[in-house]
Amino acid sequence: MDRILVIDDLPLIAIAFKEVFRSVNPSALVGYCGNIYTALSAKTYASATYDLVILGSEQEHWSTSLEQGMWELKDRFGVPRIMLYSAVYDAEIVGRMQAAGIDAYVHRHESVEEIREAYRQLSAGTPFISGIFRALYYDYGHERK
Repeated sequence: MDRILVIDDLPLIAIAFKEVFRSVNPSALVGYCGNIYTALSAKTYASATYDLVILGSEQEHWSTSLEQGMWELKDRFGVPRIMLYSAVYDAEIVGRMQAAGIDAYVHRHESVEEIREAYRQLSAGTPFISGIFRALYYDYGHERK
């Protein structure tokens, strides 16, 4: 995965991902967009394709359902892998990842090594749930009911 787009209201997040991913893949190119609306509609991205789109925006910023929003991103950017990067845990996201086309769900406070692992797994075509979200879902969430 060489071409990555980070959609987040904090530009620093894209710089951090660039440093982390380049430690795994020196040819990784990381672009930045401030919000999902611009990414989906701006002419700058009209012909852009990406291997990975990292979405840091929370669900309240999406104009549509989770599934529709993720598939709009996939259609728009050449069917990239999608990573949600969030500080907010949502058990429904874990349960609906495959249906929504989400390939990774990563907590914002995970270690650099965990983020590298997410990148490695996604590069291998394997879905990824970060340790914090995995523990919340499987140890404390819906799986115990």
